[in-house]
Amino acid sequence: MKRVCLISTVNHNVGDDFVREGILCLLREVFGAVEACVIHKHFPVTVRGEPWSLVDQLTRGVPNWLSWRSHISSAADVLPMNPLADLVLSSDLVVQCGAPVYWKNVWSTCAQTEWFAPLIEQRWRKLERRVPLLNLGAGSCQAWGSDGTEIVEDAECRSFIDRFTSWSALTTVRDSLAQRIVSQCGHEVPLLPCPSIFTPGSLRLQPGTGEYIALNYMPQGGHYDLAGDGAPARQRWEDAFCKAARELARHHACLLICHDRQEHAEAERLLPEIPRFHSLDWREYLQAYSRCRIAVVNRVHGAVVAAAMGRQVLLTGNDTRLLAAAEVPGLIVLPLSEVVDSFSERVAELLLVPAASPSVKWIETTRSHYLELLRSTLLA
Repeated sequence: MKRVCLISTVNHNVGDDFVREGILCLLREVFGAVEACVIHKHFPVTVRGEPWSLVDQLTRGVPNWLSWRSHISSAADVLPMNPLADLVLSSDLVVQCGAPVYWKNVWSTCAQTEWFAPLIEQRWRKLERRVPLLNLGAGSCQAWGSDGTEIVEDAECRSFIDRFTSWSALTTVRDSLAQRIVSQCGHEVPLLPCPSIFTPGSLRLQPGTGEYIALNYMPQGGHYDLAGDGAPARQRWEDAFCKAARELARHHACLLICHDRQEHAEAERLLPEIPRFHSLDWREYLQAYSRCRIAVVNRVHGAVVAAAMGRQVLLTGNDTRLLAAAEVPGLIVLPLSEVVDSFSERVAELLLVPAASPSVKWIETTRSHYLELLRSTLLA
């Protein structure tokens, strides 16, 4: 049995769970059974195994927890590595699972990501001749409209991208901007839909007839205000979404699917009359999306898995993560800046589109492309 080390997150972002589980579906088809070991990349010390996963759980509620966890991880780097317990050093395969990998903003750059140095440079490099490194479903995260120049022209970002891509036995990207950025740094990599499309199949979910309209609201329309539009843009989006949601709820059953506690709190504050859903189990999110009729969302991976189950989906947001959804057939992608003033009308238009029978042909074609790449890379 292959021991696969997955660089992902743990109880942090259900979208990361969808991507990781989709990758595991592919690896099981290549190898049969696999032993999956997950590192929480935002707390890289979890690479050391127990008791660090327990420390991860206990420190999440600590004030200024990001700073504290960063100090803990850095301090632990001076400890000797135990090859038997270390999740990278004891693995047969190391996989970076999706997520934005290429970015530059006023706070940080991809060259400063907290997991690359401890996990790849300090550990995987010790094993590179015998353990493959994969970077699957990598994406970009820039303000909408970026052409990636700000990343490519940054020497540290170029160095990071060149090293990571050169060291990886296989890199695939999930959006056209990510492909452009890597290409301009000297590497040609395949563009394929995000591996999260395979996750619904892992549960063998049979989508129902549609019990409700799935809604998802992020206060900024995305994770960050990368364009620096500030409070006025945030208020415009809040007003537009609430107006559309209330109009829908007057005539249809609706469910606000909240991917984290902040979204749940905002949904309760703004739209207390609409039922809400929040869970710590990614499987329950898949089931929630499988029962919807249509989905109107800010979360990219909510949109992607709903579309993979044959649902009609409207996705809007404020950054280039949207481009990942643009690779999914039939998914309507609208930048927030272009739709905020006509959002209710666009949602109404979606309701008029006749329901179509789910098509799995594009999923199977994508699966074949991934498996061909993985087998030629890992079984050669």
